Amino acid sequence: MTEELPPARLPLADNISETFDKLPPINLFRAAANAKTLYPAFIQYMYLLFKPLELDARIERLIVLYVGKLSDCIYIWRQNVVVAKSLGVTQEEIDALERNDTKAACFSDAQKVAFRFADEAFRLIEVSDEVYVEASCFFSPQALTELLYVVGTYMLLARIARTGRVPLDATPAAATSLK
Repeated sequence: MTEELPPARLPLADNISETFDKLPPINLFRAAANAKTLYPAFIQYMYLLFKPLELDARIERLIVLYVGKLSDCIYIWRQNVVVAKSLGVTQEEIDALERNDTKAACFSDAQKVAFRFADEAFRLIEVSDEVYVEASCFFSPQALTELLYVVGTYMLLARIARTGRVPLDATPAAATSLK
């Protein structure tokens, strides 16, 4: 994905340091802070989302990348490649996702069905019975719900990044600062 972005639309807040005690002050979070009424609760939610979930961390990050790809969001993609690599996602998997090849041999059956689930949640809102049943063979109700949280959250963040034309950070945040 190319890294050229048009000029920013949303200002980047600097006066929210107390909310960055747990998460890095990346430009996307700084732009989201314009919603002073919602941001404090949202950043607390994001902190929880970065904690271990029942959903496998590698699958979670692959889904984040996939939502970034589906959203054509350079910011989400670039920031989360770093995190994905820190969790053991391979360059082969990243390259396959960049080509939108979610059926590549490098992906496990669980990862492939997670992509189908995420794709339908993204595009159709309601996942089909067929895909839901298939996903239920690999994931518990809790993990499926977490998967929906990940898809929905990163759809929101992609919209903030793209509509706000949030500038890329000079360097993506270190993955160790997120967990």
